Amino acid sequence: MAFGELRAAVAEPGELLGRLSALDGVWIVGGWLRDHWLGRRTMDIDLAVQGEIGPVLARLAELYGSSPFEIGLRHGSHRLVCDGAMIDISPLYGAGIGEDLARRDYTVNSLALPARLLGTQISPGDVLQHEQTASDLQDGMLRAVSRRNLASDPLRILRGYRLSAQLGFAVESGTRQAWRSLATAVTGSAGERIHEELLRLLNVTRSAAPYIGMLAEDGVLWQLMPELRPMVGCEQNAYHHLDVWTHTLECLAALDQLRQSYPAALAGFAAELDAALAAPESGLASGLAVLRLSLLLHDVNKPQTREEQPDGRITFYKHQELGSATAGELLARLKFSSQEIDLVCLLVLEHLRLGFYSDQNPLPPRLIYRYIRRLGPATPLAVLHGLADCLATRGPLNEGGFTAHLEAGATILAHFFARDTVAAPPVLLDGNEIMAHLGIGPGRLVGELKELLAEATASGEVHDQDQAREFVRAQFRRITAGD
Repeated sequence: MAFGELRAAVAEPGELLGRLSALDGVWIVGGWLRDHWLGRRTMDIDLAVQGEIGPVLARLAELYGSSPFEIGLRHGSHRLVCDGAMIDISPLYGAGIGEDLARRDYTVNSLALPARLLGTQISPGDVLQHEQTASDLQDGMLRAVSRRNLASDPLRILRGYRLSAQLGFAVESGTRQAWRSLATAVTGSAGERIHEELLRLLNVTRSAAPYIGMLAEDGVLWQLMPELRPMVGCEQNAYHHLDVWTHTLECLAALDQLRQSYPAALAGFAAELDAALAAPESGLASGLAVLRLSLLLHDVNKPQTREEQPDGRITFYKHQELGSATAGELLARLKFSSQEIDLVCLLVLEHLRLGFYSDQNPLPPRLIYRYIRRLGPATPLAVLHGLADCLATRGPLNEGGFTAHLEAGATILAHFFARDTVAAPPVLLDGNEIMAHLGIGPGRLVGELKELLAEATASGEVHDQDQAREFVRAQFRRITAGD
């Protein structure tokens, strides 16, 4: 971890980024330089343009055969994506590069190098930087350039938590104090920018729980997601040992514990589970980011549904259904995509299903099919959600609960990844065949019969078309008699 790492990256940037050396009056700034100084490889690069940005954008289009698109009306920023590289282009802040660096967010981002030097041997003097940049990079310290710079663009506060998590850097005390004092200003940022920074934080490879906890301690999280604050201090029932909010942080920590060392029952699925966590769900959202977000929100409506029964039991009836709706509204406000919202809401809605099913051992094929049918491609994420939730639930009534959850989860995953007849039973009769066989028209009843037949096929109760017709007739008589 030294300047030598950056010097080597500049000397051999690769053909794709090496094309940027053809640009005049353009500086490489911030993250690419920082990350390579730290020995971290990245293909994301930020450019700051001295003078008119239009000619530079046109030159980039020539160099890469693709035109940059606008991403920031406020600062005239553009982005070019090409073959795994992401190049962001913005005008310089102020009159020159010195003023630009003085107006940046954190000292570890306050460094610049002329783009024309890519592919050459550089010396430390070629890299312009804040007076504390080198020492803060060496010491692993995140320090704001100034409180004024944070106040000028409060999204930089949220970015600070993400950088701390991403780099594993400690936060300088004055910077942390500035975050707290400016917490109420964060919501003034555009929802799209908040959305992007939140996903970048939730995507970090190291444990995210400590940084989510910092967001809450400093009051920033309550500004972004005020719906979460009533969880603090909300006492739970005897299945739990923590209040709702602390339990939520424990869930996030438990997920990281699971993925860092899968229990023996899941070890055979490690590659598949890692792939599900790494898979891009949409834009910046990986499976891991979506899963963390669903864990953060899964108990959001427990305070509103908490009731103490006459016998002293504490219940939270329908908190998952109401929580799913609340999560959807909250994420829509923060400009999450419909795809991201739908997946998070599904995981919140279904987060108790693994626990309900774990009471049955062995788990019947009908319930395995039902779980996979309901969760679909999200099945691996849902199983990990249920396991993390249970691992963070250590009240006296939950003794032995994790073992049961783990057995049920492993059974479901075995069938899901095998794509066998339990997970994906063959269609013995389609809707048209059912209607023709029973002499009925389209309607909800046909869909109900199809689903019942699929469950019976998955469980091995029905094996061929003759049995399927007999089964459908019997179910039709039962349902219509009930009407």
